[in-house]
Amino acid sequence: MKNFNVLGLCLLLSLLTSWAYGQKATVKGVVTDANSKEPLPATLRILDTEGKLVTGAGANVLSGEYMISVDAGTYKMTVSYIGLADQAFDLELAAGETKEINVEMKEEDNIMKTVTVTGSKAGTQLAKNTVSIDVVKPTLVDNTNATKVDEVVDKVPGVTVVDGQANIRGGSGYSYGAGSRVLILVDDLPFMSADAGFANWRDIPVENIEQIEVLKGAASALYGSSALNGIINIRTAYAKAKPMTKFSLFQTSFVQPSSRKIPSVYNPDTMVEVSGQAWWAQDSISASLTDDGGASYYDTTFTPQWLAGPRGYRKPIEFGASLAHRRKIGKLDLTLGANGFYKDSYLAGEYERKLRANANIRYRFTDSLNVGANINVNFGNSSSFFLWNNSNYYLLARERRYIDNASLVTYPGSVTESVTSRINVDPYLTYFDRKGNRHRLQTRIYYINNENGNNQSNSSTLYYGEYQFQREFKQLQGLKMVAGLVGQYSAAQSQLYGNAEYDISNYAAYVQLDKGFLTDEFGDSKLNFSFGARIERNAITSPDSILVSVSQPKIENPEPSSVEAKPVFRAGVNYELTPFTFLRASWGQGYRYPTIAERYITTFVGDPAGLGLEIRANPELESETGWSAELGIKQGFMITSNWKGFVDVSFFWTQYQNMMEFSFGGGDTAAINRITLGGANDGSTPVFFQSANIGNTSIRGAEFSVMGTGKIAGVDMNLLAGYTFLDPRFQDFDERQQLLSSNDTTNILKYRARHTIKFDAEAFFLKENNLSVGLSVNASSSMLAIDRVFQDLVFSDNDYERYGPADVFGIGRYREHVNSGEYVNLSARIGYRHAFKNAEGEEKWGAKISVVGKNLLNQEYTLRPALVAAPANFTLRLDFDF
Repeated sequence: MKNFNVLGLCLLLSLLTSWAYGQKATVKGVVTDANSKEPLPATLRILDTEGKLVTGAGANVLSGEYMISVDAGTYKMTVSYIGLADQAFDLELAAGETKEINVEMKEEDNIMKTVTVTGSKAGTQLAKNTVSIDVVKPTLVDNTNATKVDEVVDKVPGVTVVDGQANIRGGSGYSYGAGSRVLILVDDLPFMSADAGFANWRDIPVENIEQIEVLKGAASALYGSSALNGIINIRTAYAKAKPMTKFSLFQTSFVQPSSRKIPSVYNPDTMVEVSGQAWWAQDSISASLTDDGGASYYDTTFTPQWLAGPRGYRKPIEFGASLAHRRKIGKLDLTLGANGFYKDSYLAGEYERKLRANANIRYRFTDSLNVGANINVNFGNSSSFFLWNNSNYYLLARERRYIDNASLVTYPGSVTESVTSRINVDPYLTYFDRKGNRHRLQTRIYYINNENGNNQSNSSTLYYGEYQFQREFKQLQGLKMVAGLVGQYSAAQSQLYGNAEYDISNYAAYVQLDKGFLTDEFGDSKLNFSFGARIERNAITSPDSILVSVSQPKIENPEPSSVEAKPVFRAGVNYELTPFTFLRASWGQGYRYPTIAERYITTFVGDPAGLGLEIRANPELESETGWSAELGIKQGFMITSNWKGFVDVSFFWTQYQNMMEFSFGGGDTAAINRITLGGANDGSTPVFFQSANIGNTSIRGAEFSVMGTGKIAGVDMNLLAGYTFLDPRFQDFDERQQLLSSNDTTNILKYRARHTIKFDAEAFFLKENNLSVGLSVNASSSMLAIDRVFQDLVFSDNDYERYGPADVFGIGRYREHVNSGEYVNLSARIGYRHAFKNAEGEEKWGAKISVVGKNLLNQEYTLRPALVAAPANFTLRLDFDF
């Protein structure tokens, strides 16, 4: 009887279980990327008829596969993955049914949901970032024929690139190629030279770019020194499911600069026409001198045969070709690229011949483990233009009439020729453990060797390693953490540093926490907080004796070994006021340790026997700190259901303490008084620059930008535009600052413009968007202040008391009568693409021809003193894709 009762109980339980199971239904499948066909760790939810989440029917699909059981009934299933468009499915589930739904996630056409990784080192929607981030897509790179990344970054509102050095919202001026407050990253790894902290833009593979992210504001808490002013992160592309090959070639030709009129030196009421600034349009360049009666008593003629580089006289031209190939081979992802570039510059004596090749290799052992390496090699020879050859130099203070400014002609000794070799190898590993935690090991070896003329050769090697850990704490309601350890070691040896070897090391630990609050029934948070902290240790080892000046013997090094450690913090908040309105506020500390070049560079620009500029070392240079704060609002909008965009308004405030900047005389007020305020230089006080701590500064301003994409009246259109206002000041505008600046009445930092405007729009026409037309405008107000010594430099001369100061380099006269940095650079482009298809209508390959015109107004203006921007130029480009 007892056994019978046990048997009956088991039978009853079995019947109940079968009945219960019969009321359930199951949904299963795989979530993959529509392009790469790779499994995605998506978020899946099943909602009831009222739109509420069914209990137990939400899951994070870590491996791409999912299986969820719910009661039989009618539901809606949603699948989402950050940066890709949400997918939704209507479900009718019968009792005991198992339904298989495989989901392919496609690209999101809403730019508000564009994913960025720079702000938090983890994927975050653009609209939900707590800091200002702008995104540039690769189409803008190709369509504008940007041969270097800095050419397209310069189109981003608030960003200015001067002679290869980027600054964001006025955070930097011009530092002569040494040191940067904007950190350049390639695939989240620093891409700055080990000794100078300078980005070699030509090394970055423009033919294989996936996305460029520009973070505005202090980011030292996440990225360390050199991120004091912001981040430019270039993310390269990986192979998709369909193999891709593209080939491009182009040629650029330059127009002769327009003639202009300026007042005569002898008679300011008489305008003298100045023409022929283009050295390639002349057989010779002449300068003449007249006495008080107008009779000529000095004439000189020189030919420009030496001006265009190693092969002599020729017209300026640029041409190049690039090749990119991306494909999957089983579990191997392969990306290859190559680029060749040839330039004879519009600036006399400057040329460039470069060859570059790159390979990105990734092998996916499993969905949880992949390893890879990025390799980039760049070889070539080039020369760099630093200072123009003003004809006033030949005429000195006794010039009676103005002949030529010779703004495109090189000052003797200021062109440096180089033979360069640059190689970087970046092995990495990514692993997801069973709990979904992400482990990533990133490394980089970056070797640079520059065999330069003028005793300026240098070589350096950078070793970088970073371990990063990411985890989401479910028990803490979605708290996300990114933490890491960083080690970096750099060694440099150079004639620029007194033929000595210098070592610099950096070790850091950081953590970033992101937490959402006020979640809706789907688990999406409207209020998001972020907090970051970093502790950083920097150390430098230098020789016991160092060279401070090329004209003086070595001295005892006051601090051959230096160690410094500092913590930095950041915090931010983003609130989704409405589904299309996002408010944000952020504050972050910045910290920058001097580069080897800033502390120890010792060289000379120009002819040491004549006029020139000496650059001296400053071994006592100290690090700078600061903070950056911002308030902003991002408002999404739709002009039509297919054209979406956003307007962004932000107010920012940055302060620097102990700011580093290259300054005349290292801040020697007595020397500045002797040379620039009426006293001739008798040789006892050499003209020199050095990096110095110039004091505390403050930069406040506002920025308005708009970005959009989609169809308007059936026409696809892309738009990126913005206006930035700056108020950059010294916190204490004392006598020293007034003497250093060319503007001694206005408290404004050097090499900044108060107003800049950026605008780029492109429209696509015809049935398959075959025809594209684009318009671009970059505009800037005048540069109110530069180094005073550039403008007012005085050398002793027999007739000094009679004729007054000589404008030795012509910069002061040029800024007064020609251009002081203001410009409107108007560019336009047009392209036509034809698709070649097979009998079934499938595209096999395509060809595109484009014409790009830049500086169409042919305006002559300077980006920094003694460097004139390119005159009007036109590019013919051909693209082929397979």
